[in-house]
Amino acid sequence: MIYWAHEVVDLGNLLAGLGVAWDETGILHAVSLNPDDEAARASAQKTTLQTRFSESSYPGDLLHELRAALHGEDVSWTWFPRLKTGTVFQERVWQELMHCPHGETWSYSTLARRLGQNGASRAVGNACGRNPYPLRVPCHRIIAANGTLGGFTGDLEVKRWLLRREATLSQDHDSSRDGIGLL
Repeated sequence: MIYWAHEVVDLGNLLAGLGVAWDETGILHAVSLNPDDEAARASAQKTTLQTRFSESSYPGDLLHELRAALHGEDVSWTWFPRLKTGTVFQERVWQELMHCPHGETWSYSTLARRLGQNGASRAVGNACGRNPYPLRVPCHRIIAANGTLGGFTGDLEVKRWLLRREATLSQDHDSSRDGIGLL
């Protein structure tokens, strides 16, 4: 059974959603930052190929981890994404994304090189854009080589907000190669 919960989080002058599909084994099936519950649910249903979710309250640790990540905190995750929802290439990109340190940014081309796929920046960008686990698989930390934000599975203002918060909260703020330009 896959469970679903959604809440809207006020980030000051910005609203974000925390829509999450999970199962009892501690696996995330989808995460949406869309504040609209119906749109977030529809996206999660498409990702999971499920037409129905069981409405539930968040498990306490999951909600804590998601809220902390949304507020830019460095999270030691206990919930893991079900990465078998994309192509082999997308899954490789998503797996590598989880190695991008808190408070840092990588370019799409850097991520492509890390995968041994020089010249695959556009394909990496497309895989980031199809990431069904924003926050948990931190695609928001990937930016264009020229320092612009690029795309994001959530709202670009949420991406900018997350990068600012992570850079501010990171003890290794100086190692953020491109993040300073986004502030």
